[in-house]
Amino acid sequence: MIPPGGEGKVTLKVNLKGYQGSVKKSATVFSNDPQNPTILIAMQGMVKALIELQPSNVVSFRGVFDQAQEKVVDIVTTSEPFHINKTETDLNNKISYSMETIEAGKHYRLKVSNLVKQGNYSGYIKCFTDMARKPEFLVPVSGFIEGEISVRPQLIRVGKLFPQRPVQDGKVLINNNRQKSFQITKLTYNENLVRIAQQPIPNEHGYILDITPILDNVPSGTRVQQTLLVIETDANPAERYEVRVEVVNER
Repeated sequence: MIPPGGEGKVTLKVNLKGYQGSVKKSATVFSNDPQNPTILIAMQGMVKALIELQPSNVVSFRGVFDQAQEKVVDIVTTSEPFHINKTETDLNNKISYSMETIEAGKHYRLKVSNLVKQGNYSGYIKCFTDMARKPEFLVPVSGFIEGEISVRPQLIRVGKLFPQRPVQDGKVLINNNRQKSFQITKLTYNENLVRIAQQPIPNEHGYILDITPILDNVPSGTRVQQTLLVIETDANPAERYEVRVEVVNER
């Protein structure tokens, strides 16, 4: 309790583990002061890591498999010399990597390649060192790898989502990530729940699917009825793309 005209102290502790470079943090103090009910305390500083990762301390792969280029991370000391004794990863069969010595005790180079042809993953490469103050550190690695055809979103909700709102339709976008022409060969879904019309995206290699709910077949007060929309194309006839469609008819 701080009396009128008195003083108080607020102590903030920041966990900077895993950070490097410029860092900004803030905290909000709430009080019953009618003039200043909230006070924002901002903190800014520069974290100088014992071991610095350049140009970034994370590795991320995005895009089509054969367009996901090798990533390079330079590992350098900002203080005392160190050596990397060993490495390990929880992403076996998803990535490959190698460690190269540029200057012993000062500079190492990590090269990471993606092995996944389609799908998402996240994990790390752990490096063990002989530095007493930094015996190990992690390099986070993530991948968001798309196939030739991308379909977004993979979950869509249509219908009367709220009692006082108008009926909401939905759209699904289908694109060729290699910028090649293709055709949608088949759409499979519950025709009693939704109507689907397709149209090409102007000046792009893709289509828009307009999804309209058929609420006459969905009892009023229904929270969710589902249908699975399955999309097939001639770009990869063996591949089937699925979108879960939820139809709602709230009172």
